Amino acid sequence: MNNSTSRRSFLQAVGLGAAAFGLHGSALGKDKPIQGFEEGPVDPDASKGWQPVSDRKIRVGIVGYGVCHFGAAFGFQDHPNVEVVAVSDLFPDRCAALAKACRCEKQYPSLEELVKDDSIEAVFVATDAPSHAKHCIDVLNHGKHVATAVPAVLGSIEDADRLFETVKETGLKYMMFETSCFHADNYAMRQIYQAGGFGRLIYSEGEYFHYAATPIKSYKEWRTGLPPLWYPTHSTAYYVGVTDKAFTSVSCLGFTGTMADVQPGGNKYNNPFSDEVALFETSEGGTSRMLKAKATKNKGGETGRVFGELGWMDGMKYNGAMKPLPKLARPPLPPGLKPGGHGGSHGHLTEEFVRAILEDRKPLVDIVQALNMTVPGIVAHQSALNGGERIKVREYRIS
Repeated sequence: MNNSTSRRSFLQAVGLGAAAFGLHGSALGKDKPIQGFEEGPVDPDASKGWQPVSDRKIRVGIVGYGVCHFGAAFGFQDHPNVEVVAVSDLFPDRCAALAKACRCEKQYPSLEELVKDDSIEAVFVATDAPSHAKHCIDVLNHGKHVATAVPAVLGSIEDADRLFETVKETGLKYMMFETSCFHADNYAMRQIYQAGGFGRLIYSEGEYFHYAATPIKSYKEWRTGLPPLWYPTHSTAYYVGVTDKAFTSVSCLGFTGTMADVQPGGNKYNNPFSDEVALFETSEGGTSRMLKAKATKNKGGETGRVFGELGWMDGMKYNGAMKPLPKLARPPLPPGLKPGGHGGSHGHLTEEFVRAILEDRKPLVDIVQALNMTVPGIVAHQSALNGGERIKVREYRIS
């Protein structure tokens, strides 16, 4: 697609069909959890076959207990190889609530104080998204492994580069908790792709619908009017998380609806779009359509599809010639650790991070995957502001 491609031909090319499944979102309310935080069903056999790799307990600090209660949502406090030794939030009442939820006594007034605690080996950063990169860099520079809520960075390629260099320089574990990577379908797609069951992907799609009549409350209102594809990873995981590969260029268009926060003066980002649809070129020579949308009333969900030379997949059914298939089920969870929200991914993310530390290996959604999922969305938004101009995307690699 060149710069002269019309809006009509772009939309015809990417197509706007294929609805997302499942999680029907809601505004924050007393009786309804925020979309994605609905608890997944607890499988009585979820721990069948789980084997500990160590009896050691990793000493973890947790920071952040805002409106989403992320700090306690991923079950660190329930993992048999974790001791939550300290928590922090800038607001004393939230800090106390986080300590109670994590069954922890030690509290710090800020991340900057918590990271000075030499007894802590790893930190889970569940703070406001604009602070993720800064906070992760601080944690790493204090000699601690770090996991973070999404996105890895918010709107800043410079922050992405600084974070990338810090992870490389320290050699410590970094993991972004991208929930789509442990959705049952995404995880199965990854297993089949890695086993060769798709060949190269010709086309893939990722969709994140999150209807919001009014913005979810957030620290310093960072969510209000946020450029849609600055929060891209629930979608982009349906290519990067499946293949371990990257996007190389993008053309993107945005939609401006009637929501107040995307009207002139409605947000601090000068963002005019409630929805964005991006068409990426991939490092395999294929194409990916990725979207983040909030204007479709009462629509919620994160899903995707992959189409390769040798097979394709939409949902959990593989359509291809490879036999036998690799094991597609997600790994077992340790006893007591619930699957949690976002399609039952929360517990799996925590188990993956803990295992990566204990086994001294690279975690899934390491710094390379995290930035290859996040940074393309920043570039895509710039393309949308430029009327769909095709722009190159940097690929992050550790040689």
